[in-house]
Amino acid sequence: MNSPESTDPERDADEPAARSAPADQVAAVQEELEVAIRKVDTGGVRVRKVIHQKEQPLGVTLREQHVEVRRVSINRAVDEREPPRQEGDTLIIPVFEYVPVVRMQLMLKEEVHVTTTESVQQVVRAVTLSAEELVVERREGQDGDWQAEHKDS
Repeated sequence: MNSPESTDPERDADEPAARSAPADQVAAVQEELEVAIRKVDTGGVRVRKVIHQKEQPLGVTLREQHVEVRRVSINRAVDEREPPRQEGDTLIIPVFEYVPVVRMQLMLKEEVHVTTTESVQQVVRAVTLSAEELVVERREGQDGDWQAEHKDS
């Protein structure tokens, strides 16, 4: 029995030519790939805040009050005290005193009239206005120049 499937070692030693690799077989090579990550600086971004200030005229309304105080002599006898009263834009404050007569009598000596007037005027004052702006800049590579990004309007 001379078959190639024989497992007899003596026969295999007698037929070395019959056991050689056939010509249509190729040896396989397996490659291995190793993957790694490394950080590469390809540029940068920075953001700056710029504050712009400018003087600008601003119209404002100013209110001013003037108070006039005048004393009005009355010298009239009264039976009882009167409280202060308002007549239009004038506040009237009565001033009383006791005066000796044959009998004691309350006299209204004077009234103090306090008048308030108001005036309004438009004036222009210079004020400082502030506005903030963010500037975004990019650079190419580690040593590149910083270039401002343009805003999309």
